[in-house]
Amino acid sequence: MASTTRKWVIGCGLGCGGAIVLAIVVPLLFGLALMGPMNRAVDAQKALTAELGDRDSYMPPAGVPGPDRLEAFLAVRRAVMPLCPRFTEIAADFERMDDLGRQSDRPGKGEMFRAITQVSGSVLGIVGDLGELNQARNETLLAERMGLGEYTWLYTLVYHTWLGHPVPGGDHGTSDGDSESDGRHVEKQRIALIGMMRRHAEALVEAGQSESAAVWRDEADRMERSADDVPFAGGGLPPELAAAFAARGDELRATWCEPMAEFDLGQVRKSGMSVHTE
Repeated sequence: MASTTRKWVIGCGLGCGGAIVLAIVVPLLFGLALMGPMNRAVDAQKALTAELGDRDSYMPPAGVPGPDRLEAFLAVRRAVMPLCPRFTEIAADFERMDDLGRQSDRPGKGEMFRAITQVSGSVLGIVGDLGELNQARNETLLAERMGLGEYTWLYTLVYHTWLGHPVPGGDHGTSDGDSESDGRHVEKQRIALIGMMRRHAEALVEAGQSESAAVWRDEADRMERSADDVPFAGGGLPPELAAAFAARGDELRATWCEPMAEFDLGQVRKSGMSVHTE
Protein backbone atom coordinates (compact mmCIF):
# COMPACT_ATOMS: atom_id res chain seq x y z
CA MET A 1 0.00 0.00 0.00
CA ALA A 2 1.00 1.35 -2.42
CA SER A 3 3.62 2.26 -4.94
CA THR A 4 1.02 3.19 -7.55
CA THR A 5 -0.63 5.59 -5.12
CA ARG A 6 2.66 7.31 -4.34
CA LYS A 7 3.30 7.83 -8.06
CA TRP A 8 -0.09 9.49 -8.49
CA VAL A 9 0.45 11.72 -5.46
CA ILE A 10 3.78 12.88 -6.89
CA GLY A 11 2.28 13.37 -10.35
CA CYS A 12 -0.58 15.46 -9.08
CA GLY A 13 1.79 17.39 -6.86
CA LEU A 14 3.63 18.53 -9.96
CA GLY A 15 0.41 19.69 -11.60
CA CYS A 16 -1.71 20.85 -8.68
CA GLY A 17 0.88 22.90 -6.85
CA GLY A 18 -0.62 24.60 -3.81
CA ALA A 19 -3.57 22.24 -3.66
CA ILE A 20 -1.49 19.21 -2.74
CA VAL A 21 0.56 21.28 -0.31
CA LEU A 22 -2.62 22.46 1.40
CA ALA A 23 -4.03 18.93 1.52
CA ILE A 24 -0.94 17.54 3.21
CA VAL A 25 0.47 20.38 5.30
CA VAL A 26 -2.69 21.53 7.07
CA PRO A 27 -3.31 18.14 8.75
CA LEU A 28 0.30 18.18 9.96
CA LEU A 29 -0.82 20.66 12.60
CA PHE A 30 -2.53 17.74 14.29
CA GLY A 31 0.49 15.44 13.98
CA LEU A 32 1.77 15.85 17.52
CA ALA A 33 -1.58 14.82 18.96
CA LEU A 34 -1.32 11.52 17.07
CA MET A 35 2.03 10.63 18.65
CA GLY A 36 0.60 9.85 22.08
CA PRO A 37 -0.50 6.28 21.24
CA MET A 38 2.78 5.64 19.42
CA ASN A 39 4.84 6.80 22.40
CA ARG A 40 2.78 4.59 24.72
CA ALA A 41 3.29 1.68 22.31
CA VAL A 42 7.06 2.19 22.50
CA ASP A 43 6.94 2.20 26.31
CA ALA A 44 4.82 -0.96 26.35
CA GLN A 45 7.18 -2.72 23.96
CA LYS A 46 10.19 -1.85 26.10
CA ALA A 47 8.45 -3.35 29.13
CA LEU A 48 7.38 -6.40 27.11
CA THR A 49 10.93 -7.07 25.88
CA ALA A 50 12.46 -6.48 29.30
CA GLU A 51 10.13 -8.97 31.00
CA LEU A 52 9.58 -11.62 28.32
CA GLY A 53 12.52 -11.32 25.92
CA ASP A 54 12.77 -10.16 22.33
CA ARG A 55 11.19 -11.83 19.33
CA ASP A 56 14.34 -13.19 17.74
CA SER A 57 15.49 -15.19 20.77
CA TYR A 58 12.22 -17.04 21.36
CA MET A 59 12.45 -20.85 21.61
CA PRO A 60 9.09 -22.57 20.96
CA PRO A 61 8.81 -25.38 23.51
CA ALA A 62 8.38 -29.05 22.62
CA GLY A 63 4.83 -30.17 22.09
CA VAL A 64 1.80 -28.20 20.90
CA PRO A 65 0.51 -24.92 22.37
CA GLY A 66 -1.72 -25.70 25.32
CA PRO A 67 -5.26 -24.32 25.66
CA ASP A 68 -3.96 -21.56 27.95
CA ARG A 69 -1.51 -20.31 25.30
CA LEU A 70 -4.17 -20.29 22.59
CA GLU A 71 -6.50 -18.43 24.95
CA ALA A 72 -3.78 -15.85 25.61
CA PHE A 73 -3.23 -15.47 21.86
CA LEU A 74 -6.95 -15.01 21.28
CA ALA A 75 -7.10 -12.42 24.06
CA VAL A 76 -4.53 -10.34 22.17
CA ARG A 77 -6.40 -10.73 18.90
CA ARG A 78 -9.67 -9.67 20.54
CA ALA A 79 -7.93 -6.58 21.92
CA VAL A 80 -6.79 -5.39 18.47
CA MET A 81 -9.81 -6.39 16.38
CA PRO A 82 -11.80 -3.20 17.16
CA LEU A 83 -9.20 -1.39 15.03
CA CYS A 84 -9.90 -3.55 11.98
CA PRO A 85 -12.62 -1.23 10.54
CA ARG A 86 -10.24 1.72 10.62
CA PHE A 87 -7.53 -0.16 8.73
CA THR A 88 -10.20 -1.33 6.29
CA GLU A 89 -11.08 2.32 5.60
CA ILE A 90 -7.41 3.21 5.09
CA ALA A 91 -6.98 0.35 2.62
CA ALA A 92 -10.09 1.53 0.74
CA ASP A 93 -8.68 5.08 0.49
CA PHE A 94 -5.46 3.81 -1.05
CA GLU A 95 -7.34 1.47 -3.35
CA ARG A 96 -9.35 4.47 -4.55
CA MET A 97 -6.09 6.19 -5.52
CA ASP A 98 -4.87 3.04 -7.25
CA ASP A 99 -8.15 2.81 -9.18
CA LEU A 100 -7.60 6.35 -10.46
CA GLY A 101 -4.09 5.37 -11.49
CA ARG A 102 -5.40 2.41 -13.47
CA GLN A 103 -7.87 4.49 -15.46
CA SER A 104 -7.03 4.88 -19.15
CA ASP A 105 -8.10 8.55 -19.07
CA ARG A 106 -6.34 10.85 -16.65
CA PRO A 107 -8.83 11.86 -13.91
CA GLY A 108 -9.82 15.50 -13.56
CA LYS A 109 -8.04 17.75 -11.09
CA GLY A 110 -11.13 18.02 -8.90
CA GLU A 111 -11.50 14.28 -8.59
CA MET A 112 -7.79 13.86 -8.03
CA PHE A 113 -7.72 16.58 -5.36
CA ARG A 114 -10.58 14.93 -3.44
CA ALA A 115 -8.83 11.56 -3.59
CA ILE A 116 -5.50 13.05 -2.50
CA THR A 117 -7.11 14.91 0.39
CA GLN A 118 -8.73 11.68 1.55
CA VAL A 119 -5.50 9.69 1.29
CA SER A 120 -3.53 12.49 2.99
CA GLY A 121 -5.84 12.19 5.99
CA SER A 122 -5.33 8.43 6.05
CA VAL A 123 -1.55 8.79 5.80
CA LEU A 124 -1.48 11.18 8.74
CA GLY A 125 -4.11 9.33 10.74
CA ILE A 126 -2.32 6.01 10.35
CA VAL A 127 0.35 7.25 12.76
CA GLY A 128 -2.21 7.26 15.53
CA ASP A 129 -3.82 4.05 14.30
CA LEU A 130 -0.49 2.21 14.26
CA GLY A 131 0.22 3.56 17.72
CA GLU A 132 -3.13 2.28 19.00
CA LEU A 133 -2.58 -1.11 17.34
CA ASN A 134 0.89 -1.56 18.82
CA GLN A 135 -0.18 -0.20 22.20
CA ALA A 136 -3.19 -2.55 22.46
CA ARG A 137 -1.17 -5.52 21.28
CA ASN A 138 1.86 -4.91 23.49
CA GLU A 139 -0.12 -4.11 26.63
CA THR A 140 -2.31 -7.20 26.20
CA LEU A 141 0.72 -9.37 25.47
CA LEU A 142 2.25 -8.15 28.71
CA ALA A 143 -0.95 -8.81 30.64
CA GLU A 144 -1.21 -12.32 29.16
CA ARG A 145 2.52 -13.03 29.76
CA MET A 146 3.10 -13.73 26.08
CA GLY A 147 6.23 -12.37 24.41
CA LEU A 148 6.30 -11.02 20.87
CA GLY A 149 8.26 -14.11 19.80
CA GLU A 150 5.55 -16.52 20.93
CA TYR A 151 2.89 -14.26 19.40
CA THR A 152 4.72 -14.19 16.05
CA TRP A 153 5.14 -17.97 16.14
CA LEU A 154 1.45 -18.65 16.79
CA TYR A 155 0.27 -15.90 14.43
CA THR A 156 2.32 -17.35 11.57
CA LEU A 157 1.36 -20.97 12.14
CA VAL A 158 -2.33 -20.19 12.65
CA TYR A 159 -3.08 -17.54 10.03
CA HIS A 160 -0.50 -18.19 7.33
CA THR A 161 0.27 -21.90 7.57
CA TRP A 162 -2.95 -23.44 8.89
CA LEU A 163 -5.51 -21.01 7.40
CA GLY A 164 -3.39 -20.17 4.37
CA HIS A 165 -3.65 -16.38 4.41
CA PRO A 166 -0.85 -14.84 2.28
CA VAL A 167 1.92 -12.84 3.92
CA PRO A 168 1.41 -9.16 3.01
CA GLY A 169 4.37 -7.93 0.99
CA GLY A 170 5.77 -11.44 0.55
CA ASP A 171 6.35 -13.36 -2.66
CA HIS A 172 2.90 -14.90 -2.27
CA GLY A 173 1.29 -11.89 -0.60
CA THR A 174 -1.29 -9.33 -1.66
CA SER A 175 0.86 -6.19 -1.62
CA ASP A 176 2.53 -4.70 -4.68
CA GLY A 177 5.65 -6.70 -3.89
CA ASP A 178 8.01 -4.06 -5.34
CA SER A 179 8.61 -2.09 -2.18
CA GLU A 180 12.16 -2.41 -0.92
CA SER A 181 11.10 -1.66 2.68
CA ASP A 182 8.32 -4.28 2.48
CA GLY A 183 10.85 -6.81 1.22
CA ARG A 184 13.26 -6.11 4.05
CA HIS A 185 10.49 -6.40 6.63
CA VAL A 186 9.29 -9.76 5.27
CA GLU A 187 12.82 -11.11 4.98
CA LYS A 188 13.66 -10.16 8.58
CA GLN A 189 10.49 -11.88 9.74
CA ARG A 190 11.34 -14.93 7.63
CA ILE A 191 14.84 -15.17 9.13
CA ALA A 192 13.38 -14.86 12.63
CA LEU A 193 10.94 -17.70 11.91
CA ILE A 194 13.67 -20.00 10.60
CA GLY A 195 15.61 -19.37 13.81
CA MET A 196 12.53 -20.23 15.88
CA MET A 197 12.07 -23.44 13.90
CA ARG A 198 15.64 -24.53 14.58
CA ARG A 199 15.32 -23.76 18.28
CA HIS A 200 12.00 -25.63 18.35
CA ALA A 201 13.84 -28.65 16.89
CA GLU A 202 16.41 -28.38 19.67
CA ALA A 203 13.63 -28.37 22.28
CA LEU A 204 12.11 -31.45 20.67
CA VAL A 205 15.46 -33.28 20.76
CA GLU A 206 15.83 -32.46 24.46
CA ALA A 207 12.32 -33.84 25.02
CA GLY A 208 13.26 -37.09 23.30
CA GLN A 209 11.21 -36.40 20.15
CA SER A 210 13.94 -36.82 17.55
CA GLU A 211 11.61 -37.68 14.67
CA SER A 212 9.54 -34.54 15.17
CA ALA A 213 12.74 -32.51 15.50
CA ALA A 214 13.92 -33.80 12.12
CA VAL A 215 10.67 -32.62 10.51
CA TRP A 216 11.26 -29.06 11.71
CA ARG A 217 14.96 -29.08 10.81
CA ASP A 218 14.14 -30.29 7.32
CA GLU A 219 11.47 -27.60 6.92
CA ALA A 220 13.88 -24.90 8.11
CA ASP A 221 16.42 -26.13 5.55
CA ARG A 222 13.76 -26.06 2.84
CA MET A 223 12.70 -22.50 3.73
CA GLU A 224 16.29 -21.33 3.47
CA ARG A 225 16.50 -22.74 -0.05
CA SER A 226 13.08 -21.53 -1.21
CA ALA A 227 11.17 -18.27 -1.48
CA ASP A 228 8.51 -19.35 1.03
CA ASP A 229 7.86 -16.88 3.83
CA VAL A 230 6.21 -19.33 6.24
CA PRO A 231 6.79 -22.95 7.26
CA PHE A 232 4.80 -25.73 5.56
CA ALA A 233 3.44 -23.26 3.01
CA GLY A 234 2.52 -26.11 0.66
CA GLY A 235 0.86 -28.18 3.38
CA GLY A 236 2.21 -30.70 5.82
CA LEU A 237 1.70 -28.87 9.11
CA PRO A 238 2.22 -31.50 11.84
CA PRO A 239 -1.24 -32.99 12.54
CA GLU A 240 -1.02 -32.41 16.29
CA LEU A 241 -0.69 -28.67 15.65
CA ALA A 242 -3.56 -28.64 13.17
CA ALA A 243 -5.72 -30.45 15.73
CA ALA A 244 -4.87 -27.93 18.46
CA PHE A 245 -5.80 -25.02 16.19
CA ALA A 246 -8.98 -26.74 14.97
CA ALA A 247 -10.20 -26.92 18.58
CA ARG A 248 -10.46 -23.11 18.56
CA GLY A 249 -10.96 -22.83 14.81
CA ASP A 250 -14.04 -20.58 14.72
CA GLU A 251 -12.47 -18.06 17.09
CA LEU A 252 -9.16 -18.06 15.25
CA ARG A 253 -10.86 -17.52 11.89
CA ALA A 254 -12.91 -14.65 13.32
CA THR A 255 -9.85 -12.79 14.59
CA TRP A 256 -8.09 -12.39 11.22
CA CYS A 257 -8.12 -8.89 9.69
CA GLU A 258 -6.56 -8.75 6.23
CA PRO A 259 -6.11 -4.94 6.00
CA MET A 260 -4.39 -4.93 9.41
CA ALA A 261 -2.16 -7.95 8.72
CA GLU A 262 0.58 -5.83 7.18
CA PHE A 263 1.13 -4.23 10.59
CA ASP A 264 0.14 -6.95 13.09
CA LEU A 265 3.68 -8.19 13.72
CA GLY A 266 5.47 -4.85 13.49
CA GLN A 267 7.71 -3.42 16.16
CA VAL A 268 8.01 0.22 17.20
CA ARG A 269 11.26 1.97 18.10
CA LYS A 270 12.11 5.49 19.18
CA SER A 271 15.23 7.35 18.10
CA GLY A 272 15.49 10.86 19.49
CA MET A 273 12.26 12.64 18.55
CA SER A 274 11.39 10.07 15.85
CA VAL A 275 9.34 6.89 16.22
CA HIS A 276 9.83 4.12 13.65
CA THR A 277 7.75 1.05 12.85
CA GLU A 278 9.28 -2.06 11.29
